[in-house]
Amino acid sequence: MKKLSIGLLDFGIRHTEMNSLLRVTDLLDYASRADLLGFSRLWISEHHISSKKQSWSNPTILLPLLAGMTSRIKIGVAGILLGIHQPYHVAGDYKMLNNLFPGRIDLGLANGGVMPTVAELATGIAGLNMPESFARHLEKLLFCLRNEEELLQLGTVIPPFKGTIPEVWSLTTNMGRGLQRAIDNRMNLSRSIFHKGADREFHKEELLAFKESFFALHGHYPQTNLVLAGAVHHTTAKAKAAVFATEEGYDYNIVGTANQFYDTALQYQQDYGFDEIILMNVAMKPKDRAVALELWSEAFSLKAPPVKAKKAAAV
Repeated sequence: MKKLSIGLLDFGIRHTEMNSLLRVTDLLDYASRADLLGFSRLWISEHHISSKKQSWSNPTILLPLLAGMTSRIKIGVAGILLGIHQPYHVAGDYKMLNNLFPGRIDLGLANGGVMPTVAELATGIAGLNMPESFARHLEKLLFCLRNEEELLQLGTVIPPFKGTIPEVWSLTTNMGRGLQRAIDNRMNLSRSIFHKGADREFHKEELLAFKESFFALHGHYPQTNLVLAGAVHHTTAKAKAAVFATEEGYDYNIVGTANQFYDTALQYQQDYGFDEIILMNVAMKPKDRAVALELWSEAFSLKAPPVKAKKAAAV
């Protein structure tokens, strides 16, 4: 059986005693550790909330720091709230990043909402219809990323010309809407089942049919992953003590020991059929989050064994 890839999602939520900059510093340490321990990717979110200790709002500015401090792990966003961003600028930023860090940048797109005041401050439009804005901006973004020659004819280039573009992911909590958007726009699929209100039915047959339809239409299979939230520690009691109180908008899928987490995650993978699992670590303190990374890495055998040095040939 192929080894299951395990990635990470980070919302920047930490212990209440940590201010914004301490949380960002911890994120950088967390990314470096995750890189060494064999995790497949690290995604950070975009949220605009009224908290004095909010770690970040637009995550894009952190990506070059995270990618520059790591060497192997993929770095990305899950996701950009595209309805309040200019597609031309998003395309330029992420294309450049993907060529500075070849093949390591993920661009996740979220059709989420923000407070009306935030939308107006970001776009200058009062009463912005976020779903409609997302649909318009998605079309323009993919055009900017995938149509260099047409852009050139229109009088512009998104550097580097003929450079590679990032992997684009459609983020969803609803399989019906998510599958169609991904297939129509040739995007990879990421499904969260930890958001409250998320569809938690397996839909495995629908996923398999989606993959085949995607291949028939686009000539390759999409990447897919399932996003969970939870915590792991040496004992179940320690795991429960490490987590922050459940946020209003989220449910925790697994909180327990490494063996419990491993068995449950594999069952999720079998039931839902996704290729990769993404974990949001809901422990509050850096030391507990670091323990979780070590335990997850060991449980899922993520870290490659050291390469043995070859013996010198006898003369």
